[in-house]
Amino acid sequence: MTATVTEATRALFAGSIYRVTSASFGALAILLLLALLAQQEIARAAAGPRSKTWVAALNIATMPLLLAFTIIVLARFATLLYPGLR
Repeated sequence: MTATVTEATRALFAGSIYRVTSASFGALAILLLLALLAQQEIARAAAGPRSKTWVAALNIATMPLLLAFTIIVLARFATLLYPGLR
């Protein structure tokens, strides 16, 4: 089973499926980040004790997505600047 998983992983990263998977993951991460940032601003605009809790929770949720967004953007720029990295 391990050899099958290893071969499947190797085939995923070697083929064109990787580009599709990478693009869909990037789009999903960016859309989720935008949705969470919009929800955070809505919670910040609302007055009340529960809104502060929501803002704090959404701050924690957006940090990994901001990191993923930064990595995605840097990777896209790297492939534009250095076409040999593809």
